[in-house]
Amino acid sequence: MKLYTSTTSPYSRAILLAALAQGDLDGLQLVYADPWATPDELTAVNPLSQVPALITGEGTVICGTAYVADFLLGHPLQNAAQAAVAGYAQALLDQVVKAFSLAKFLPQDQAEHPHIPRAREAVVRGLEHAPQLDAQCSGFDRHLLAMAFSYAELRHPTLFPHLSEANRAAFAEYQQRRDVQAVSIEALERKPATLAAVRAAAA
Repeated sequence: MKLYTSTTSPYSRAILLAALAQGDLDGLQLVYADPWATPDELTAVNPLSQVPALITGEGTVICGTAYVADFLLGHPLQNAAQAAVAGYAQALLDQVVKAFSLAKFLPQDQAEHPHIPRAREAVVRGLEHAPQLDAQCSGFDRHLLAMAFSYAELRHPTLFPHLSEANRAAFAEYQQRRDVQAVSIEALERKPATLAAVRAAAA
């Protein structure tokens, strides 16, 4: 199987972390692409130029974070509590990405689109009311929540302090984990070719 990802994708990083915890997916191949650049290699697999995208062993292409995770990780959301955290994390992460991307692609000298401050306000509310992170989590739901915090810190450092003190403390502890460091942006810039190579970096 092949997972199309990018070095910065928080969605893919959550899947990689949950896959590491599962322990039986070391043969998963990792293919890196920059979705912002709409590369031909990615659009040939996913015309929407989004990651993650998974090619199964039978050649079926699965797009969308929730659906890739559901297939690859064997239905990781087993109860309402897990589904609630994952749904919140996905919605928060989508707003973080929206606020960043709208500003990133704003034409020079054009007034700020009203959706930009609206998305930023949503990020603030989302951080303030976020579920509590478990720093030692192994489930996809909590990894996705942590990656929402991570991407908010990366793309919106002035908004990140709206995260509660308890969540910021848990996130700081979470970032010290070897598996989390193995899927950091800096680590993925070395472009490990398989999940086994990511696991080796985490050992």
